[in-house]
Amino acid sequence: MVNLTLVLALLCTLSLISLSTPEFHTLKVQLEGEVTLKCSNFSDLISNILWFKLNDGPNATIISSMITSDSNASMKDGFKERFFMTSNITHVFLNIKNVNFSDSGLYFCGHKDGARAVIFGATYLLVNGKII
Repeated sequence: MVNLTLVLALLCTLSLISLSTPEFHTLKVQLEGEVTLKCSNFSDLISNILWFKLNDGPNATIISSMITSDSNASMKDGFKERFFMTSNITHVFLNIKNVNFSDSGLYFCGHKDGARAVIFGATYLLVNGKII
């Protein structure tokens, strides 16, 4: 399993992300199941809230964004079918339906500050199951 602290430390060292009192979680989900990732709602401080996924290599992909916590989410291409971003007073959520193995990985919520991502929470998602 990926050591979340090590990965985040490496990304900070490379100045690819900045951490601001982050929350860290690990979730396991069954293949073809459903999962909801969450992080604290910091939208009273920041606008343009984002969910990212770390891919192979140095770059993270933006999955979705919200201008404010009470606005509709904008889902990026490739994530519109099974991914849904919502928020309430206390948390920002990313719901993934019909989970598959390619959904495993490190997810971040935060916002973009120039070329850097400011991270408020991170979740390592591990998809379990058998291929038939």
